[in-house]
Parts: sequence; structure tokens; C-alpha cells
Amino acid sequence: MVTRSIQIDGMTCGHCINWISQTLMAIDGVSEAKVSLETQSATVSYDEAKVTESMMSGAIEKAGYSVKSFSEL
Repeated sequence: MVTRSIQIDGMTCGHCINWISQTLMAIDGVSEAKVSLETQSATVSYDEAKVTESMMSGAIEKAGYSVKSFSEL
């Protein structure tokens, strides 16, 4: 398992947090997704053999938000 932080643009409310969290958790191999409106980021734990950064960014962008960057924790 790896844990990464994803900086996300476009979140404005609690609905955004729930939507992004559900979007990330729907990806097979993601075990945890904690989304913060305050920091405009998500902390995601996932199996890197099953999940790529592009899979996560694609899902977030499909949900209507922009990914600024990924960083390792």
C-alpha cells in the first residue's frame, strides 16, 4: 500500500468532499480516501499494483474537479 496526497481544485462544500471520496473509493485497489475542503486535498491509500495516479486523476476530473498535483506522504 502507498499513501499519496492529491491537491484538487474546485471543491466548495461538503457535497464535493463526499463526491470525491466516493469517486476514489469506487476504484478497485483504493483502501482509504480522506478528503479535506480546508486543504483542498485528498489523502489516498491504495495498492499501486492495481491503481495508478492517472486512474485517480481521471476519476476526479470525470467527477468535475481538477487535479493540481500528487505528492508522496
